[in-house]
Amino acid sequence: MDCSPKIPVMTVPLPQLLVLLAVTCVLTSCATSRPDYFSPSQSSVTARKMQARIYSSVEEGDVMSAAAAVLQDMGYSIDAVEPSLGVISASKRANATNRMQALGSLTLDSMKCAFTFLIACDGKHYGEIDDVQDIRLTLVSMPQADNAVTVRITVQRSVYDKRGRLSEQSTVLDSGVYESLFAKLSKAVFLEQHGI
Repeated sequence: MDCSPKIPVMTVPLPQLLVLLAVTCVLTSCATSRPDYFSPSQSSVTARKMQARIYSSVEEGDVMSAAAAVLQDMGYSIDAVEPSLGVISASKRANATNRMQALGSLTLDSMKCAFTFLIACDGKHYGEIDDVQDIRLTLVSMPQADNAVTVRITVQRSVYDKRGRLSEQSTVLDSGVYESLFAKLSKAVFLEQHGI
């Protein structure tokens, strides 16, 4: 007499077991570790270092006044100033024509006209060359301890072709642009501090 309890055993046919195993493998192979969405990427940390400077022994108002003057001297229109938040927003329109791009487009259009005996002269390639760019600059100043101010500048550009269509939109990440901006701002802050 066997007194051990009987445990029911489920039997699964081999084809169904293989399908279940395959589905499980596929689903688990797609699982990856969850990225940390709230950690800045290395490129954003590098960009932040390029776009920010700390000015010591200066009032935030002096920095804001100097920045507005520099931007106007550079041809920017001041779109918005929010002194309580330390924000200046400015923009300007500039030429975006690249001579090599224009020459290539004109050559392509000329060849198309010549090869189609003037039937297909539509200027398609010429209309696609870059024409103007809208440059938008935002400056944010943040007061720090010991009478210092951190200034961060970001520059974005929107490029439009000859037909007025948006052809490129990007954040400017050229360190030379930011070095030039901060060099001019540093001079202007010095002049503002000394009342010159």
